[in-house]
Amino acid sequence: MRQVMDLTNKTIAVTGASGMLGPYLCRALIASGAKVRGVVRNPRKAAFLEPEGVTLATADLMNRDALTAAFRGCDGVVSNAALYRVFNQSWKANYRPNKEGTENVYEAAAAASAARVVQISTFGVYRWHLGKPAINDDSPTLDGSRKQGGAYRATKQLSEALAFELSKQRGLQTTAVRPAAIYGARDHNLIPYIRMYFRLPIVLMPKFWFPFVYAGDIANAVVGAFNNDASAGRAYLTAGRTATVYEFAQAWKEASGKSNLVLPIPLGIGMHVDCSRAERELGFSNRSYVDGLRETFEADARYRAEGVE
Repeated sequence: MRQVMDLTNKTIAVTGASGMLGPYLCRALIASGAKVRGVVRNPRKAAFLEPEGVTLATADLMNRDALTAAFRGCDGVVSNAALYRVFNQSWKANYRPNKEGTENVYEAAAAASAARVVQISTFGVYRWHLGKPAINDDSPTLDGSRKQGGAYRATKQLSEALAFELSKQRGLQTTAVRPAAIYGARDHNLIPYIRMYFRLPIVLMPKFWFPFVYAGDIANAVVGAFNNDASAGRAYLTAGRTATVYEFAQAWKEASGKSNLVLPIPLGIGMHVDCSRAERELGFSNRSYVDGLRETFEADARYRAEGVE
């Protein structure tokens, strides 16, 4: 029988609550009945979450004592905070938050007796290949110690491996989820560049297979991981759907009401993904690109009206 952690009135800490994915995680957990403690470096940037029921605690990933204090009294932790900047491939800049920060989070969770953890990993830990077979949960991963895949992908592979190693050593129950290119409100990595590109009257987009995933769908998968104790010790591909960049651009045009002419660049190659295990065991599902983008645009409009950064 599937063992379920009932989140009702459980307290879950979310690191990086003020980032792009953080608010989605907080809201999904609250909707599931949990109490949420947002762990952030700057509470001012997360103040917009307090009226929604999120309590805030101040801690930096480099401060293990502050993390331990923030996690005290929590039943679980979402290890979400990390560095991701599209053009930042500095090894030192990525290693400190992604590798050393993860070590601090897990040692702090153990010290605070917050035994259940969900690690936000990435599709980037895989050894990418074009075409089929599709990449799935058990596909080969990079060797981060050899800096394969660049600074971000390598340090995230090291981070995930360390999360599972420390979990075994400290008696923690950890599930990792591996999203691909996440889109959502308050995104500073993907969305701004697409907005810029859509200022052109004609938009050329490749028919290249690559998965995009809505932040709200990742948040629901995290809740699903907490709700399934059997997921502990496993990593799940939550990459999104197998579709092309051109299809994503077409959905952007429809969701935004833009009049741009979107033309395909025929390639017929790309990366295919199989997220069926996460669908079965975490309840992971992908809303359509159009629906996800509409929700993103509406949320961004609300944030601008409220002055939220």
